[in-house]
Formats: sequence, C-alpha cells, structure tokens
Amino acid sequence: MVKVTEITASSILVPQRAGSLSGAYDYSINPYAGCAFSCSYCYVPKFPNGNHHFSEWGQWVQVKTNAPELIRKERARVFGSRIFFSSATDPYQYLELKYRLSRRCLEELLLYKPHKLTLHTRSHLMLQDLDLIKSFGSAVQVGVSFTTDDEAVSRQFEPSAPSLSRRLELIRGLHKAGVKVYVSIAPLLPCNPKRLIELIKPYVKKVWVGQMSYPEINNKPELLKEYANFFEPNNYRNVVQQIASSFNSSFMGEPRPVTKKELAVLSSYKEQPLRVSESNLVQPAQAQLKLSL
Repeated sequence: MVKVTEITASSILVPQRAGSLSGAYDYSINPYAGCAFSCSYCYVPKFPNGNHHFSEWGQWVQVKTNAPELIRKERARVFGSRIFFSSATDPYQYLELKYRLSRRCLEELLLYKPHKLTLHTRSHLMLQDLDLIKSFGSAVQVGVSFTTDDEAVSRQFEPSAPSLSRRLELIRGLHKAGVKVYVSIAPLLPCNPKRLIELIKPYVKKVWVGQMSYPEINNKPELLKEYANFFEPNNYRNVVQQIASSFNSSFMGEPRPVTKKELAVLSSYKEQPLRVSESNLVQPAQAQLKLSL
C-alpha cells in the first residue's frame, strides 16, 4: 500500500543552483513528493526527503494540492524561464488521474510563457494532456524513461511503473503529434541492446544513457546480485556506450559524489506544509485498472 498525504506547500518553483540541472534550467517543478512507481534504483532518496528512509521509497506520496495556485502566485518568475517538470517525482503517476495536478500546473504555465519547458515521465497518462502540451509549441520537449527492452526485467526493477509497451505508445504518440521527444535510458537495466535500439530509434533522435547510480540506496540490492554479470563494470560500460553511440548521443557516465556545498544548497529548500490531511490509501496495481486510454 502507498500512503498518500495531501499537503499545502509553501513554494513550487525550486531554483536549480546545483546538481545536473543547474546551468540548463532555472527551476524545477514537482507537483508531488515521493513516487508510487517504486523504481528500486531511483536517485531521489539520496537527497533529503523529510523523515523517510530510502528503503521506503515507493511507499509514500505527498500531494501538493495548491501547486497550480503557487505557480500563479510566482508567475513573474515563470516568464522567460527554463523549467524542468519534474526532477524528483513522476508528474504522471497514477494519482494524477485523481488530482490532475500536472495538467492544472501546465495550464498555469501556458499563461505565463516559460522560454523552455522539459517534461519528464515514464507514464502514458501524459497522452491525455497531449493537446495542452502541444500548445507550448517549440518551447516544450518531453523526456521518456525507457530503461530496458525486457518487460520482465522492468517489472523487477520498476514494479509499479507503466509497462514498456505503454511507454512505447507514449513515444509514438508524441512523435506523431510533432512534439520533440527524447528517451532517457538511465539507468540502463539488463537488456538486449540491439533490440532496445530498434524499439525506440524510429521515434527519437536523441537519448541520454547512464549507468546505475548510488547503489548504496538501491532498495532491491538482490537484483544487482542477480544480474551481476550484466552490471560488471567493463561489460556495463561497453553496453551503455554501444547504445549511446548508435544515437550519436550523450553518455552520462558514472555519477560524481555530491559535494558538501551542493548538498547544503539542495538541503536548503524544504517544503513547509501548512495543512496536512490523510487521503485514501492507494494501491498502484489497483490504480492501473482505472486507466481509460
């Protein structure tokens, strides 16, 4: 079960002064904290998450119910800015079917015209907002997480995330609609690299490829042992580079340690909920049955 908590947040535009997004983006927006997709390898628990231990990742979500109103309040900062949506959650996890927070945030952003907007997800629910996303024109691009060609492997590492076939449906839909789309293969999971390339290459020109980050916070370490041959450093790096080179795209390499200075900056932004109420407990598997696409 996933514990869902509704909160009233104090801010929604997070300045990007440190980390991988700094330089390319001014702000990130996360309408939810936590994520019910339960990806065992997620890097987010590496950074401050209130009182939650990294092993609890996927078991809790906080819903920032006033996120659209905060964008309206902070609209002066939106105009002409570069925004990443989202950096620490999936904006189209299944709770979006109930709250429509991401859609409502996009409706607000459209009014205030950011210079650059990058949406990132692994969920086909985004297709429900395709017309709205297209309204941003050349300012918008979408990144889709597609980590393997093997559904069984995906179910092991990403137990509650949409299937690969659903993600492929999303990539096709975005491509057909003329929306700029790239694929994030980060981290690369056990796969047949040739088949993975063949699946996505008809629809994307750019991919970001990366290795498994922060194994010390992986909440399914047994999977790293089960697939030890694939993750053996030389083999793993060769496969990553094979995929990156086939797209003439970026290889993100191994993550460098976060410096104390950067960690202090990242830790300085903390949500200060003004009101907290318990919502219904949501079982991701049950939520998937409600899809109407």
